[in-house]
Amino acid sequence: MFGGSTTPIPLSASDRTRANTVYDHWAQSVDSYEQSVQVSAFSSKFDAFLAGKYKLTADEMAGFKLFDGKGNCNSCHLDGRGTTLKSGQTDSSAAAMVNPLFTCFGSANEGVPLNPRNAFYYETKPDSYGFTPNPYGFGYRDLGLGTFLRSGFGSGPNPNVSWRQYAPTVDGQMQVVTARDVALTPPQCPTTEAPGPYFQKGFFHNGYIKSLKQLVHFYNTRDKYAYPVTSGHCPPGTTEKVDCWPMPEVRNNIDMTSGNLGLTDEEENQIVKFLETLSDGFTRPYLNSDIFTGSCMKGGSAATQGNEFLIPTPPLPPCASAICGVAPVPGPKPIP
Repeated sequence: MFGGSTTPIPLSASDRTRANTVYDHWAQSVDSYEQSVQVSAFSSKFDAFLAGKYKLTADEMAGFKLFDGKGNCNSCHLDGRGTTLKSGQTDSSAAAMVNPLFTCFGSANEGVPLNPRNAFYYETKPDSYGFTPNPYGFGYRDLGLGTFLRSGFGSGPNPNVSWRQYAPTVDGQMQVVTARDVALTPPQCPTTEAPGPYFQKGFFHNGYIKSLKQLVHFYNTRDKYAYPVTSGHCPPGTTEKVDCWPMPEVRNNIDMTSGNLGLTDEEENQIVKFLETLSDGFTRPYLNSDIFTGSCMKGGSAATQGNEFLIPTPPLPPCASAICGVAPVPGPKPIP
């Protein structure tokens, strides 16, 4: 982008200073807003639980223990406590002194399949301004942090060229976002889970997962039900997102702390129940939270949510050289 230049518009020293000052103030305004109660409310059931003002239900408490233990969620989505990985272990750590943010601020490749429903794959023609968002079509692969380190297609320039050498070690990694508010919905559609009425969301960086049940099931069984196919092509007798997971978009650097957790169906549901306690608005309801004018969805099950809208992935061309051919090239496994 801009030939890798971080200052593509020629400005005098004084005008550059003025422009930088404006951007600094803009960033400070955004930071102030993100710290405000409108965005970081800390008004969920879980926050009330930490303050001794709410008692988790049996399923919510079971999900909390699984989140910190067998589910291994707390290793990335940090909740202010330790992680108990083995049966019989006891978490002896002290609770954090602040409301946990449920993220480690790191990056990870969870092996999510390519999602052919993303409009980006079809934006191969110039728009009214002559801009072509994705000239590579299905030859595009999202290398995540690896693309940024290479200053690659669709990414801003890497501010430190010495980092570029590490690109192959982080290909496919995406930012670990907070688990807070993952289940937040308008009151008219009180859940993210089918049969509803539910509010449809898309989870992970490309929206492939459509419910929290699917999300937890993916972490639990990704490796157990792995098939060398793309989305929409699971073998007969299997159901995508239930007992068939298509291959990862990027096969390198996959996080192996998940993928075959051995959770039961009930345990998956209990983790979902816990995730639902992280929605803000419980102790301090949002004003005008009922102004949603869209339609709630109904029917199906959370396990197969969205499958009726699957688009079979077309035969994939090789990863475009402008993406996967940029040094240092991805490895050790080639990008399909």
